[in-house]
Amino acid sequence: MKRILPAFIILLISVAVFSQNDQTTCNLGFSFKISNNSNWGNNEPVVTEVVPGSPAEKAGLKANDIILEVNGNGTYLKPSHTIMSWFMEKSSEMSISIRNFEASFKPMHIAKDCRPRNGLSEAQLAPVFSFYSLEDIQDRKFIIPVKTTINPDADFFNYRTYDFAPSDVSSREMDERINSIFVRVLSQLGLKRDSEDPDFIIQTFYSYQNNPMFKTESPTRGTYSGTWRFDTRNNRMVKIPVFDPTQPVRIDDVMYDLEFGYRFYDRKFTEPGRSMLVWESEVKEKLSDNYGLLDYLEMNLPLILSKFPNSGNLERATYHVKYLRYNYTGISYDLNDLKTVVSVDAGSPAARAGIKPGDVVIKVQGHNFNHDAASLTSSYRRFIAETMKYRDPATKYTDSNGFQNAMYWDIIHYNSISKEINDKKRYKAGFSYLFNFNQYIDWDTPDTLNIDVERKGEKLSFEVKPIINRHSHVSVE
Repeated sequence: MKRILPAFIILLISVAVFSQNDQTTCNLGFSFKISNNSNWGNNEPVVTEVVPGSPAEKAGLKANDIILEVNGNGTYLKPSHTIMSWFMEKSSEMSISIRNFEASFKPMHIAKDCRPRNGLSEAQLAPVFSFYSLEDIQDRKFIIPVKTTINPDADFFNYRTYDFAPSDVSSREMDERINSIFVRVLSQLGLKRDSEDPDFIIQTFYSYQNNPMFKTESPTRGTYSGTWRFDTRNNRMVKIPVFDPTQPVRIDDVMYDLEFGYRFYDRKFTEPGRSMLVWESEVKEKLSDNYGLLDYLEMNLPLILSKFPNSGNLERATYHVKYLRYNYTGISYDLNDLKTVVSVDAGSPAARAGIKPGDVVIKVQGHNFNHDAASLTSSYRRFIAETMKYRDPATKYTDSNGFQNAMYWDIIHYNSISKEINDKKRYKAGFSYLFNFNQYIDWDTPDTLNIDVERKGEKLSFEVKPIINRHSHVSVE
């Protein structure tokens, strides 16, 4: 378990975009790379990731947005280090202009989140203490075997509208339900359906067949762990009866073979009556049990479509999911002394309650808060080891740090888990308040936090009503 609790300093640096000075770190919350993709933002910076809950996300920046300007400076053919230097020109904000399917030129202002360099926010602490509530902290990776073919001459930015190829009568009902998924996902990209004069046409093809070599009595049937995928409809990881595409599987254990693909045909830049294939994606999956084609597509098609317009790897799709849900009070703690408040976000629940920088937290929800990094790491690891018996083996997965026994809590043990956290003070469970809206953290699930602090020798008590912050982000390569 050596990698469960990351070094705090590494965590801090990983989310800092730049330093304003030696005492302050400012966070923008996005990354980019200079594109060499002839289809999307060639020789321009393209956003690759937006951190959940960051200033960039709050401003509306999204993955695959093309950055045209930074503080009025054009980015075309500029190197990354020059663009990064423009981020530091203004102390409190940055102005950029972007291009995507919704707009050819959209100005945007990003307010920088600046706080003391030695401060750890609750958004940073929640992933560190994820084993209190793995249900609320998702940092997972998975693969879908999507193969993609792209016409190198197509400029996807020129597309604004689409429609679907005509359906056969025999498949019309299924096609219409599949098309509704396309409409939902493509509208989020800013594309609109236009049946009169679409820029491109979508054609789908699919197959769902019994495997004639499947054997119900196969000795290895049931020995596979299943595959986790992210359900974008409810922001959670779900295990589905699809074999892991990276692992070998006996043909006797495959119950169904599923194939699905779609093609985009250009109608905007070709002669009337003609069309040109500009994009094709196809996936072939092996199923361990009955899992209807439509059920599969409801979950997986939004993920498959996220390859468009910036495809990345053409042979497969690797997804990185970051989901974060935690109690937000607005307190940032001292990296070197985790009980001391170094900053309080303006207008936050903690600020409204009266907590101030310099306050030393004594207790949260009755838990003593005399933390230092070494003792907290030791007690947290003990907590993980001693409560493993309360987890559900059916939910086991490997986390982003390579720990192979990550599991959700077993619902039948919720009361016992809550007692462990609240009765055994050796766990130093002060930061469990980040997730105490769950019964397995606090059986009573209170909506307020009692925080006791010491301020210049005086002991004060505050009642803070936290906000449950939720953020999710899915990136694909």
